[in-house]
Amino acid sequence: MANDDKTPASPLANLITEAREGRLTVRMDLEKFVYVDRDCEYFKNQIRVIQTMMIEIANQDKWDLGEGFTPQGDRDLWSGKTMVARWRQKSQGSQNSVYAVMESHYKVIEDFQTLFRTVRERITGVDTDQAAKYQDLQSNLPQQQPATPKIFSWPGL
Repeated sequence: MANDDKTPASPLANLITEAREGRLTVRMDLEKFVYVDRDCEYFKNQIRVIQTMMIEIANQDKWDLGEGFTPQGDRDLWSGKTMVARWRQKSQGSQNSVYAVMESHYKVIEDFQTLFRTVRERITGVDTDQAAKYQDLQSNLPQQQPATPKIFSWPGL
């Protein structure tokens, strides 16, 4: 994985390298590799949906919060302008915006997907029976809903 001065190193880069070089052992049914890959794609797509919403929020022209003059001659409200500016910044206008945070999540999911694909490719690359079985599973396994993450977790629940 290329790394320039502006792109932080992937948190999984070392594991991916270990997997590529055959020094990482993962015990998992081939069926699970299919589902992990599908779940990664699902979550990456969901992140892009959220990012699209954040772009729309950042680019919203009129919020009707008193942030601009109206045809009726109403005055600007500084609090309205301030709120709109903050929402635009939080949606896409800073390194800590929702858009930026979701991009970092996207990259982590992409790294997990690369890691598991690399392991699976090593398994199926040396065993033609396993490769054929994986192709069959990928084509014929029914779709399943991704695991529903718990937003809040309390001890004992």
